[in-house]
Amino acid sequence: MTLKGLEIIRATSKSLPNQPGVYQMEDNKGNILYIGKAKNLSNRVKNYLSINNLTRRIQRMVSLTNSMNFFITNSELEAIILECNLIKKHKPRFNILLRDDKSFPYIFISSEHDFPRIEKHRGPKKKLGRYYGPFASPDAVNRTINTIQRIFLLRSCTDKEVSASNKLCFNYYLKRCSGPCGGKITKKAYSKLIESADEFLSSGNYERIQKSFTLQMYKASKQKNFELAASLRDRLKALKHIAQNNSIKIKDIKNADIFAINTTDGKTCIYGSFFRNRTSYGGKAFFPDHDKLAEKEEIMLGFLNIFYADKEIPEFIITNSNIKNSNYKNILGKNFENTKILQPVKGPKKNLLKFAEKNSRINLDLKINKLKSFDNFVYELKNIFQIKKEINRIEAFDNSHTSGKYPVGVMIAYNSNGFIKSNYRKFNIKFDMEENKSNVDDFYMMREMLTRRFKNLKFRDDIEFPDLLLIDGGKGQYNSAKKVLDELKIKIPVISMAKGVERDSGKEILIHEKFSHRLSNDNSLLHFLQNIRDEVHRFAITTHRSKRSKMSIKSVFDDLDGIGPERKKILKNHFGSIEQMKLASMEELREVKSIPEKILKKIYEYFHSL
Repeated sequence: MTLKGLEIIRATSKSLPNQPGVYQMEDNKGNILYIGKAKNLSNRVKNYLSINNLTRRIQRMVSLTNSMNFFITNSELEAIILECNLIKKHKPRFNILLRDDKSFPYIFISSEHDFPRIEKHRGPKKKLGRYYGPFASPDAVNRTINTIQRIFLLRSCTDKEVSASNKLCFNYYLKRCSGPCGGKITKKAYSKLIESADEFLSSGNYERIQKSFTLQMYKASKQKNFELAASLRDRLKALKHIAQNNSIKIKDIKNADIFAINTTDGKTCIYGSFFRNRTSYGGKAFFPDHDKLAEKEEIMLGFLNIFYADKEIPEFIITNSNIKNSNYKNILGKNFENTKILQPVKGPKKNLLKFAEKNSRINLDLKINKLKSFDNFVYELKNIFQIKKEINRIEAFDNSHTSGKYPVGVMIAYNSNGFIKSNYRKFNIKFDMEENKSNVDDFYMMREMLTRRFKNLKFRDDIEFPDLLLIDGGKGQYNSAKKVLDELKIKIPVISMAKGVERDSGKEILIHEKFSHRLSNDNSLLHFLQNIRDEVHRFAITTHRSKRSKMSIKSVFDDLDGIGPERKKILKNHFGSIEQMKLASMEELREVKSIPEKILKKIYEYFHSL
């Protein structure tokens, strides 16, 4: 680590006053690395001089610091307000107060189609239609969509399948779709289903919908339409179930977010439960990074400031933090003017808070145990292979191909928080089949992957280096990886993990430099490494299958005139795979009405003349 940043901080700290304020650390390009507030600027900044007491992430931040700016305030409250506003504006890379790699998902129902589709949505709300959420997780969205499909029979199939109107989707037979894809429902009747679903998601009004379903069920029964009556009975049952299990009945509260904070040993978990229209939208645990000396109130205020930077704020926020006693509206800004922050001591609101508090404690205990386990595994690895360097981030590499065809390589990342899926990477291997017809060179693939990963990395400060590479393979793969690193003059320990002679899981051999080591079958370190190895293998296989599927469709249609990208998509959506299309009769091909028969005949003759 360069000492330049440390010297800049040391020189600056000598001239700082013992007053509250905000400080900014900037790199050599003027980019803001970090924004912090302090009750005493001089004392706070001097803490960065004890470099060995800092985490590796903060040590890296110190090393990148090229200059510092300061804003003196009249009080600590003013410092907190300024810090929140600056973080929201600049989003510095080292202010990872809230670890959340993805935006929260929503349910989306389009308004641009005669038969609107219900689907999951992430990202900017650019499409015209209705958005419901945010939900705590994709699972919460998927469960709700499944429930909506059972109750209101909204479609999830593609617009093209509905436009073709010649083939019923599988959900129709599962009684989760009203069948617009097969012409089983009129536009007017479907619009009534959309209105009911909108009322359900927008207002949480179960009673009126239940009454309507009940009347329709009795009417169908009197008319001896027993199939319709049975369908309405099942839909009514699903509606009653969600009304009983997913709703909250608290006077005057319709939309609320509940946050419970818990801290142990400098680690914090904030568990959030989300209710919209008196319906549960799920819960999620957050683990904000913060200064070890920060108080719960300060952590919660910072969390809310970042969390709601890109989200709608509900009418109520219920929390076990004392922020309701602070001037929180001055700190959080005008967006919170219409929001009440409550800290209940009894009653139904307190019961909801107790549930969040319990989840906060459980998730924090799990996180701390996970951190301890990671530290223990790393300590054991370092002892076995005499590695002196600290290990905080592990990257694993693997490749996949079919006899040299469609080769891909992948990389995954792992740290004390688990798999870092936002850091996963895919490599399309530039493998020359003509030169390697008789020798599928896995070593070449490994060399190409690692060269592309690390070639320019040493010249960049904005990408984190791994502390250990885990390679799937034996001595050959290890030597291939080590050679690339040596040529690039990069010093990162490498461990390869090879299966035994019989290639049985549990008999893996670990290889590092001159060492080879076999762990016992019941060793927890072996299970830890197998977990990482299995994940990178899974990612390699799924990536390879995806590429093979795309390339096989492309290669087949490249031989046929008259089939462009649009028709490829239509055929793929209709048949699902090349294999199904190969088996299709001429009559089955004619079901694809949007493609001329002369083209369909070419496809049939192509497959049946082979």
